[in-house]
Amino acid sequence: MFTRDLARKIIAQNFKVICVDFTNEYSAKFADLKPSKIIADDKQAEMFAAIEDLATEIDKFPNQRNRQLMGQKEAILKDRFLEGISEFLKSDVSVALFELPDVSNTTGILEYTKWFFRMLFQIAKTEGNYGQRVCIVLEEAHTVIPEWNFIGVEEKKAQSLVNSIGQIALQGRKYGIGFVVIAQRTANVSKTVLTQCNSIIAFQQFDKTSGDFLTNYMGTEMVIALPSLRFRQAVAVGKGFKTGAPVIFEVPEIKESPGT
Repeated sequence: MFTRDLARKIIAQNFKVICVDFTNEYSAKFADLKPSKIIADDKQAEMFAAIEDLATEIDKFPNQRNRQLMGQKEAILKDRFLEGISEFLKSDVSVALFELPDVSNTTGILEYTKWFFRMLFQIAKTEGNYGQRVCIVLEEAHTVIPEWNFIGVEEKKAQSLVNSIGQIALQGRKYGIGFVVIAQRTANVSKTVLTQCNSIIAFQQFDKTSGDFLTNYMGTEMVIALPSLRFRQAVAVGKGFKTGAPVIFEVPEIKESPGT
């Protein structure tokens, strides 16, 4: 709820917001903004099939891969993402949804996400986002940019994809693309991206690994206070806040109903 309220404030500052949506929650909560979809419904089946075929080839040994087929599927992903992202940036719509496919393996999801970021960055680099400032909201960031050792033993081959996504995300900052990264445990999220965050808001948590990471940003005393925070209380630190030191604040009560 806090993130959606923040996204609305970002939109009010004349940003285009793209939400990585897993559960259609953003679609319902932002109904009043009439969000578009990066990939339209009538093109999703083709895209999802392409990523499944591509993931199947990637799972093979390099000398067994069908390079011609992979080239065809990659062309579909490239063209559809370029088309969808460009249409959104040129439109009057303020928010768009990037929906992950219902694929059967982690490699497929990461490959699909990589192509989205790659094409977004290409547009930013070559077209300057068509004059738009863009913010990407990454909900459940551990799914999109996981720390490599949380991918799973059988999915270690996906580490290169995670690194690729992280590098694209970092480069996007040079071209007017910002990120809001949301995760329940920082331990599960790629440190390549987290270490570049200018500002951090941390709610109550008990995870020691996350606490060890946050100590570098807010100091030991604030991290010790995290488990004792009450409902709606959080620690804020970073360039996005007027104070130069970490502070505990209480989030104003946010009343939200579907579509408003």
